[in-house]
Amino acid sequence: MRRVLALIAAIVLVASLASVSLAAGPTARVNRFAGNFDMLYGGEVVARVVVNFKEPTSTQMVPGTLDVYWTPGWGYPDNAAAFPFMDLKWYPVRESHAQLIAGFFGHDADAGGLVAGVSGYLCDYTVEWNGDCRDFSAIFVRSDDPAMGNRAAWAFNPVMNPEGEKVYDYASWFDAGTGSFSLIYAGPTGT
Repeated sequence: MRRVLALIAAIVLVASLASVSLAAGPTARVNRFAGNFDMLYGGEVVARVVVNFKEPTSTQMVPGTLDVYWTPGWGYPDNAAAFPFMDLKWYPVRESHAQLIAGFFGHDADAGGLVAGVSGYLCDYTVEWNGDCRDFSAIFVRSDDPAMGNRAAWAFNPVMNPEGEKVYDYASWFDAGTGSFSLIYAGPTGT
């Protein structure tokens, strides 16, 4: 008798879960990038990047977070040409934190793999009460070629193209070192 009751209970449970699943409708497609990795320039650890974002939606307008914790002593004065010190040569940046506006995903043959990108405003902090913010975009590339490795590229102060769209020049490229680098790609942004 107990087996019969257990079987009936299991059938009722499965039926109730199936009805909830059907009522919820199809699952939305989700592109996501999450990382917590060392960023390398010329093989040297220059920062720790902590990032987690997806495409913005009407229910989650801010697509996620991006924070950079710079290695003390890196970037000045000898490496002043490298990000984030291109136009901030006179003081060292300790942390950078972003206000993200957009998240986008796709495959880019020029970048060499799957791309997760963000844009918004990045604020560089030197000491307490001192930050400098600017328009930026970053892309994170999971390379099609395992020998190439994962990478990150940064661009600042976009220019307007003839169609009136912002165009970024991803001039600063870095390798992703130790840590996590996870890109979930379900399809190109906007489809």
